[in-house]
Amino acid sequence: MNELIKAELLDLRRHILTDYQPTKVSIQAMKFLLDYSNEIPYELQSNLHSLIAMDMDEFILPQEECIEIIDRLIAWRS
Repeated sequence: MNELIKAELLDLRRHILTDYQPTKVSIQAMKFLLDYSNEIPYELQSNLHSLIAMDMDEFILPQEECIEIIDRLIAWRS
């Protein structure tokens, strides 16, 4: 399961780097949280909530900040 989680996070990271569309990032982050919420520590779930909230214009994060969040999640799974 660890490798599957890491692969999905790497895929999300790749999408952020190559085609940064906040709404799509939000949808993918929501799917990830729903799939793995029982395995993700609470403090990292709040990071995911920041990505999920980007479906609203007033909560869009800079691309670099999204990458930092994903990198924290990848580090947790490594």
